[in-house]
Amino acid sequence: MTANWFECKVKYVKISEEGKEKKVSEQYLVDALTFTETEARITAELTAMSQEEFSVIGLKRSSISEWVKSNNEKDDKLFKARIAIVDADHLTGKEKRTFQHFLVAGATLECALENLKENLAAYIVPYEILSLSDTTFVDVLPYEVKEETTSGGADTTADEVTNVAGEVIVETGNFL
Repeated sequence: MTANWFECKVKYVKISEEGKEKKVSEQYLVDALTFTETEARITAELTAMSQEEFSVIGLKRSSISEWVKSNNEKDDKLFKARIAIVDADHLTGKEKRTFQHFLVAGATLECALENLKENLAAYIVPYEILSLSDTTFVDVLPYEVKEETTSGGADTTADEVTNVAGEVIVETGNFL
């Protein structure tokens, strides 16, 4: 399934260590199907993480097509990469370039570049890394599918699905 990334900007009042209040804006990348789902997911996530009041001040579709994760715990920054996929038109023989944006985790620019190259090594078509720059994203909220559970007899299954309001819906079907 292809990810649908949305950029979500949130504003809230943060209390510093000195006890001073400061307005802060943070940007999140959320994988969702619609703007409504994006807002519901970011609201649920931030409500669970913080007691502070916040407001969602901006939502837009992102040009990012892929998120490159890292297994290294030190890779806590997020960088945006612009990639050109180089292909030849079979009819005319002319070179054709398609551009994609990746979000890459890394502790430094060099680590992010290494993570990106490692991810792109699986590509069969030639590519060029055009740019790699720092972003203001605080976190990424990928779409997570709940696992299928079984209940009842051997011929009954139940799928748990969470709707946008965060309520769990259980659908049951009998299969013979």
